[in-house]
Amino acid sequence: MSSVNERPAAAPSTTRRRFLTASGAALAGAVSRGAVPKAQTPVLLPSWVADVDGNGAVTPADRNLAESALFAQRGFRLQPARGFDPRVDVFGRGVVDTEAVMAVGHSVQHYAAGAPVRSRPITIAWHYGWYKSLVRPPALQTSRFKGGNYLSGDPAVETTFNELKNEFGVTVDALSWIPARDPDNYDNQGNYRRGYLQAPNVGTRHVCLIYENTIANLQNTYSPTGRLDFQRRDAITPMRNDFEMMARFLAEVRDESPARIFMLDSRPVIFIFGSHTWGPVPPNSVAYEAIAQTLSEFRDRFRDIYGAHPYLVGDELFLSPTGHYSQDRVWRAANFDAIYVYHHAALKPTPVSRTVPVTDRYIENQLTILRANYAEMRSLRNVFTGQRITVIPNVSPGFSKPGFATLQIGRGAYTDFIKLMRDVHLTEYLETEWRDTLGTPQLPAPTYIVGSWNEEFEGHSIFPFDFNLTVPESVQHGFDLSMAVKEAFGWNHYASRDILPRQDAQNLRSSMNWR
Repeated sequence: MSSVNERPAAAPSTTRRRFLTASGAALAGAVSRGAVPKAQTPVLLPSWVADVDGNGAVTPADRNLAESALFAQRGFRLQPARGFDPRVDVFGRGVVDTEAVMAVGHSVQHYAAGAPVRSRPITIAWHYGWYKSLVRPPALQTSRFKGGNYLSGDPAVETTFNELKNEFGVTVDALSWIPARDPDNYDNQGNYRRGYLQAPNVGTRHVCLIYENTIANLQNTYSPTGRLDFQRRDAITPMRNDFEMMARFLAEVRDESPARIFMLDSRPVIFIFGSHTWGPVPPNSVAYEAIAQTLSEFRDRFRDIYGAHPYLVGDELFLSPTGHYSQDRVWRAANFDAIYVYHHAALKPTPVSRTVPVTDRYIENQLTILRANYAEMRSLRNVFTGQRITVIPNVSPGFSKPGFATLQIGRGAYTDFIKLMRDVHLTEYLETEWRDTLGTPQLPAPTYIVGSWNEEFEGHSIFPFDFNLTVPESVQHGFDLSMAVKEAFGWNHYASRDILPRQDAQNLRSSMNWR
């Protein structure tokens, strides 16, 4: 692994962008002393970013809120400076300058003139609960939280995490779920009960699960080829138990905590990590029919416990821009309500440490892959519901893991990557192929995965960091990745209101409850 001093220089796109460095702070100070910057055309913001008060509409109240916050600065400590309103930081710079205020005012006029106001996107981040020691060996920590090492069972830590996730625009926590039968499973469910679910602001959060399928089943039920055979009873029985326990855990979260369950199609969402390892290769129809029969049983058992079938998202996006969607993947994908990929890097183990920068060519390759998956899913239907299968893109940043090449990305390149992926998914897929479904319980709002919140081992954590080996040069004091998410998606409106609007106005919480 390259040391910090050996990292390559930032890509040109990073240096062209304007961030709150010392010069940014000086600009804000100059404006406050009466120095007026050169006239410029105001930036048109996405409607969900211009909606700074988060009530679902873009109105003069948003402009007034921006004007009242002019010249406020966040600072680069973990928590914002007193009096700073993170909602108005529309460019993710940590400062509310005249450009930000003009952008909000210009956007208010634009949407008041009849331009469509889109729902604030839903953003999902993996949230891991297996940290029960403050000691992290360097090889197991390729990034570190700016607040220092933390314990997953500490509600004070989770309270801080929730405040930051709401500030930087993360809507949903996909809690990493591992069955309790394995003594080495880090006791993540116990940690959630002691930490995450005890945080006083957990009511601002939406919750789903990411089922750690390979950790749960790899040791005992995978074949020597690394495939999981659903014709084997020793594979079916433990997984059936897992689905039952996941149903009970989500029911516990729903019934015994203020947290809200994240639902698509009015069903609780479960991502499955590593579903692409299910079934033999080359495939045969008998083995893959066994997967469908088994999942049918699991779905019904989950429904009997929770009260609704799970909304299953399989790890089935293929990552080749020119490859064919193989028969085994077609058969598996038909069992899922949606498909995703845990991370788009797809890096191979390497005996020599090396870095791979995210370039324009890399980003264009990811767009090509996304479009190819749209095309392949167009004619496929879920075998249980008959509905189309949704593609949920992953816009996670870099990747760093011992034994693998390091995928590096800076603040500017990551912002460009998110915005391009976001807009292609919105305009070429959701607003064309899913126009009649978007805004309904089946698909309440555009939905994106932004990678991990706090996975320190793989480097794609988006929390504010002391160091992150995937970022070649920090230009925002460790807030580089989180501020990029903030710039693209705005703050998390759904901390203070439901994802789908309700008739009962009393259900709306105060827009500042999450602070």
